[in-house]
Parts: sequence; structure tokens; C-alpha cells
Amino acid sequence: MLSYKCKNCGGEMSVDGSGGLYCEFCGSKHFFQDKEFEDYRVFRKNLLNYFKGIHDEKVDGTGREDRLWDHAEETGKVLADGNDVTIRYLYSFNDDGVEGYLTKSNAIFIFPKADKDKADKMISGIKSLEFPPADVKGLNDCFPSFTGSYDLDDGSRMLAFKRQENLFPLSMFGSFTPEHVAWIISRLENICCVLDYSNLVHGGISADSVWINPFSHHAVLMGHWWSAEKKSAALLLGNSRKDLSDLRKTALHILGNHKDETREPMLDFLNGVPSEDAFTDFEKWDNVIEKGLGGRHFAKMDVNL
Repeated sequence: MLSYKCKNCGGEMSVDGSGGLYCEFCGSKHFFQDKEFEDYRVFRKNLLNYFKGIHDEKVDGTGREDRLWDHAEETGKVLADGNDVTIRYLYSFNDDGVEGYLTKSNAIFIFPKADKDKADKMISGIKSLEFPPADVKGLNDCFPSFTGSYDLDDGSRMLAFKRQENLFPLSMFGSFTPEHVAWIISRLENICCVLDYSNLVHGGISADSVWINPFSHHAVLMGHWWSAEKKSAALLLGNSRKDLSDLRKTALHILGNHKDETREPMLDFLNGVPSEDAFTDFEKWDNVIEKGLGGRHFAKMDVNL
């Protein structure tokens, strides 16, 4: 994924849905020429129209999903045993030197030879998760489901995780309106509670690592598990609240140019200091929803995000 730096302050600029870049730090804007932005506009339109055409969380049989995947790209890899592998993907990104791909059935991560230890750390971090005995919310579905590990001929390693239908990285969508960011915050607070229960700090919550189904309001903390560590170790380094801080940074990032539409209690929460633990932080956020945002309600996907 391309990264653009603000000429005014040097901060990283984000793409919005109108065909331009904005800096969330100083407010500067830059607009692409039509030719430069055409591919992004076409892809985003197809993606949002796909969600608009979904009913009851399922594709309605009219081939919309197939049409979405008509825009897929391909890259070839060679396994250590000499067999060829073709990755057909709708979206790719680079997170901390690790290649990520969204395929029809999997989330794929490829770790270069020099960083193969990150693959082991990713598996170890996910295996360290613990869930409450009465997990009535099915919180285990908010975390990756491992499907396979493959060594490549160049010494790199490929990990595959199950991708649920309609699950996409947050970074694919550009900015969201406050009502959509609110339910994403709620899902991330749930995820942080599981991490806290497991005595873990994930350490890499971002728009690339968080994947969502905007139609069903589901979220999965899919990526960056190689940074996970025990909370006791993070506490010694002063990083025990990192996930709750990253939650806030991610929410502010995806609000983008919708910050001016956001109610003050929500902005105060996102700009405030995280609580000592995720359970207390969730209570604080729950209070914002009930008293500052008018309570819980289900907001359908708006294709004009």
C-alpha cells in the first residue's frame, strides 16, 4: 500500500472517499488528478456496491461477489519443494516488512527469510489466547483461525488464516462516519478485554491488522501478532496500555475528515488517556454510548461513506 507524506508537516496522509489525500495532523489536503485516482475510485465503488447488494448477511445469488473478484490480481510464489503457488488477491499491503494478501478464502502473510521468527511469534501469540468459560458472545471468532504454514523457495514463510465471507481490512475503506466508527470501537474494546483476560498485549492494532465485516458489524484482529507479549513484560516497559492507545489512534484515523461530525463525548474518549485495564476502559466507552451517543442502535452500511 502506498504511503504519502504531508508536504506541510511531514505526517502520513490518508486517502478519503472523494479522490484526495488529507493530513489528520495539520488538516492539509491534496487532490489526485483523475487519471491517478481512477483505479481506486472504481475499486471502492465496486466494493461498496457489493455491500449495498447484500441481504441478511449473505450474497443473494446474483453473482455480485464474482463481479467483485473480477478485479482480483495475481502473484506467483514457489514452495520449497518446487511447486508453484498462485495467490489471487483483492487487496495487498505491507505491515512491518510482512506482505499481506486478502484472498477469497484466506488472509495470507508472507514473512521474509530475515524475519521468519515473526511467523513463529504470530502463531505463538494466537495460541496464548484464553477465553472466559462462558464465552456467550463467541469472542473466539474475533481472532485468526490458522489453516496452514508453507516454506517458500527463497527462504521466506507463508502463513494462511481463514477469511470469513465479507471480511476486509479496515484500511480498504478510507474514512467512516462516526456511527460506524462507534461500533468498530465497541468490537475493539471486546477484543482488548480478551487480550487482557489472556494477560497479553497485542501491540499492533491498526487499520491493516483489524479486519471487519461492515454488514454484520463483526471484527477480527487478524494481523501483526508477531508483536504480542505478556502484559507483565509490557508493564515493565511502560507499554501495558498500548492496545487501548492503538484502539484510539485507529478510530481517529478511520474517522478521517468526519471528525467535525463527531459528538464531543466520543472525541473526548478517543483523545483521552486509556484506563489501566480493558474492562474498565470498556465500561468507560459503554457510558459514552449510553449517555453521549444516544444508546445502541444498528447502523446499516452507507455506500456514501
